[in-house]
Amino acid sequence: MSPVEGVTAGPMSRALFAVETGVVTLRTPPLPSAPERARDLALAMAAAWRLPVVADELALVVGELTANAVRWAGTQLVVTIRKQKSVVRVEVVDQGADLPRMIRPARDDEGHRGLIVVAALSARWGCERHRRGKAVWAEFDLTPGSVS
Repeated sequence: MSPVEGVTAGPMSRALFAVETGVVTLRTPPLPSAPERARDLALAMAAAWRLPVVADELALVVGELTANAVRWAGTQLVVTIRKQKSVVRVEVVDQGADLPRMIRPARDDEGHRGLIVVAALSARWGCERHRRGKAVWAEFDLTPGSVS
């Protein structure tokens, strides 16, 4: 089965599929390569949807959310990128029970900054409990004047 729902071909077909539907989904095990795959997909979708202004921020945020799911949940995960009229929403669903918490890292702490980055780069972010896990999401506004 393809890592993108409904698509069996390569990256260009994924982009064309997502341009038409406005949504792309990546299913992946919790491998160290998952954040990179999610970032690559986000960059491809930003290009396909002609959103160069938010491309880097989108890739960074989806990478952080995916890395958190890999590290803390360690379960199969689903990354969804959805473009609506004025919003791009990134959502990472995993089977972990614990909701993420933004903490203030110690000065010499090498980690624990991911959600700080997510909050700084996205318009909104949050999490929702699901029956078998959770979804952590971030949104980017596409209306004029809202994109930095």
